[in-house]
Formats: sequence, C-alpha cells, structure tokens
Amino acid sequence: MSMPLLLPLDTVSFDAELPLAYQPQADAQAMAQALLGTRLALSILASPADSSEQAGTLQRLEAKLDLALELALQQRYPQAGAPTPCRIGLESLCWLHPAPLDIGSSGIISLQPRMPSALTLQLPITVLQCQPAGQGYAVHASWGTQLAETQADWERWVFRRHRQAIGRKA
Repeated sequence: MSMPLLLPLDTVSFDAELPLAYQPQADAQAMAQALLGTRLALSILASPADSSEQAGTLQRLEAKLDLALELALQQRYPQAGAPTPCRIGLESLCWLHPAPLDIGSSGIISLQPRMPSALTLQLPITVLQCQPAGQGYAVHASWGTQLAETQADWERWVFRRHRQAIGRKA
C-alpha cells in the first residue's frame, strides 16, 4: 500500500488504514489515563506467537481472554474513528487530518491497530509538522518519552507489522 501524501518517517515504519481519532489539548491526567489502557493493549499486540503443540492449551486460553477483552472494550471504545491513512513508526506517526493542527500542540491519538477490533491504543502526542496534502493535511506527531516502559512493546509491534508489510511486497 503506497501512501504518497503521508510524510516520511526517518525510522522503521509501516503504512496502514486504521480507525484513528485525534483529541486536542489533553491535560496531564487524561494523558496518564490514556497510557494505562495502552500498556495493556501493547502487551497483547507485542506478545510472541508460540506455535508449538504444547502451547495449544495456552493458545485456546489466550483466545478466550482476547474475546472477553474485545467484548469489554467494545462498550468503552466502540470505534476510535474512521479508517484513516497513516504511517506508524518507532517514535512517531503521520496521518491525514481534515484540518491543520498547530505545530507544538498536544493531544491524544486513539488508534485501533487491527480491524475489526475494539482494542484501542491512546497515545499522548505533540504535533511536529503539519502541511497540506490533497484534500486535508499530513500531520507528523511524536510521543517522545511518554510511552516509557511500554516503548519496547510498541517497538516489537511496529517491527512485526513492518516485516509483514515487506513480506506482502515480496
């Protein structure tokens, strides 16, 4: 999938069209709350896939837990937003937004990393760049060090999706 309107990221990244919504001007408490659910979601997304026969029971148990989590999350996060072209990297992301955003402004991105799913990542971000792109604006934003210990799970997930994208091109 090629998305020429998106700004390039200077890191490992992948392109996708995922449910995404931006909430401007989030305060510190909202950002801290957003990171709580994101830690859980990233631990699920970054978990290793064990395909050995001995892991069959564990896989069935994890599938049941994933289903229970999805059902619980559907009530809290029915859908993060409309599917939006985005480029997701290790420390930042770029997406197409209908209106310009001020450079240096902060907010929260709600992103559902797989469809259909209520699993939602909420990332506190700061806008780094915003420029016209087609009928909207290409926004580049970063979360800096705010993911803290969750950054490793984020990186595992991004690397996995990056490898999958390369595999589809081959």
